[in-house]
Amino acid sequence: MGSAVLKVLVLLLVIAYCALFIFWNGQYVTVVGLDLLDNRYVQEMPLGFLALIGAVLGALVMAIFTWGEWAVQKRRADTAEAQVAKAKTKLQELADIIKQHRQEIAELKQPRPKEPGDEQAQAEAGEEAM
Repeated sequence: MGSAVLKVLVLLLVIAYCALFIFWNGQYVTVVGLDLLDNRYVQEMPLGFLALIGAVLGALVMAIFTWGEWAVQKRRADTAEAQVAKAKTKLQELADIIKQHRQEIAELKQPRPKEPGDEQAQAEAGEEAM
């Protein structure tokens, strides 16, 4: 809420300065808006308007070019983000496979308990050999 109030106050100050600028530069000049063949569109306006109109048009042109650059950077960032997400998914899959293999290796390394049938079979085999 505070930032919105601050933005409104700054905009009011800018508008007040623009109005004062027009009043300070109030001498009228003739501006030709369109000169086509024999027809001329001529307008009388305060000199301050010309400066403000130039500033507004310049700001619009800069905003358009800035927006274009921003769009290019955003597209590149989105592409990079998608690649990172894909790589993280692949890395997680590989980590899961490694974890599974480690569990299998740990199970294979554990000594298997001897079955009672094995000892009897070995004892009988030893007795028969004698």
